[in-house]
Amino acid sequence: MKFKILILLAVLTISCGKLSEKAKDAVDSISGENLEDSGNLIAYNNAMIDYLSDTGSKIESAANDYDKMRAMVTQKRKPSMSFMGHAFIGSLPDINSNRDGISLLKPGNNLPSDIKEKLVASMKVTSESFENTKNAYAKFKKYLDLEDFKDDDWVKGKEYVDIIEKNITSFYDQRSKAYEIIKPLADAAEIELLKDHPLKEVLIASKTDLSLVDEIIDIVYAENVDIDALNSKYTELENNAKKHRVLTPELLKEHDKESSYKSFYEQLDDFLGEVRKYKRDGKITEREADYIRREYKYLVGDYNRFV
Repeated sequence: MKFKILILLAVLTISCGKLSEKAKDAVDSISGENLEDSGNLIAYNNAMIDYLSDTGSKIESAANDYDKMRAMVTQKRKPSMSFMGHAFIGSLPDINSNRDGISLLKPGNNLPSDIKEKLVASMKVTSESFENTKNAYAKFKKYLDLEDFKDDDWVKGKEYVDIIEKNITSFYDQRSKAYEIIKPLADAAEIELLKDHPLKEVLIASKTDLSLVDEIIDIVYAENVDIDALNSKYTELENNAKKHRVLTPELLKEHDKESSYKSFYEQLDDFLGEVRKYKRDGKITEREADYIRREYKYLVGDYNRFV
């Protein structure tokens, strides 16, 4: 099953010049306030992304095991090779723990009051979906290790796998929803903080392009890939890259960012190449989506080295 896997960045993404109406309103609301308010909002956003990235890495491992687990209960056969079940090993993120002094369930002054309720509700469901997946995954592993499927002909095993599928889907849906709620305000806050930065132009340009990449990833992981939308976003990103990669070379050199900026756009070329290769036949398979996402991970690494 192709779960819609959203990779959250540990950085903010700005859609400058192409902000939605909601984001434009957010810019207007924030630009009249002080930089401390913008910094507080970004601090909450980064704490939220930190938590969602940590939980997401565990959920992604469970999602990678899902097909094997589903095959076992469908075929009613334990594989000859042991199912390791290591998706939730190590320390586990807790939504009730503060991150850098920020409570995700009690935002305080970090967020405008009109979005607190929606965001906290979405975060709670995300956390519940994570916990439900973790618990069902552990129960399935124990069920398999003790070979309890011999007593019920895999009935309980199917129940656990159904719970895992339902909650992984819920996790990704709610994680995306939480990100969409805060993103316009976080974008606007960072625009405010960047307004006097000497590298504002290239920082916003690269963030704009990475935002388009995010949208492409969403498209290729959709259950039904919209090829027309993919072609449109691909063309927009390709045109952006041509314009943005040549911005302010002397300024980049002065701030020792020339090489990392160049590397980001070279990796963006590789990403575009993967998308171009796989969209030619008018569809994107699950394996092809994973190949595209691999290039995306490399791109995020280059982006983080630049910023």
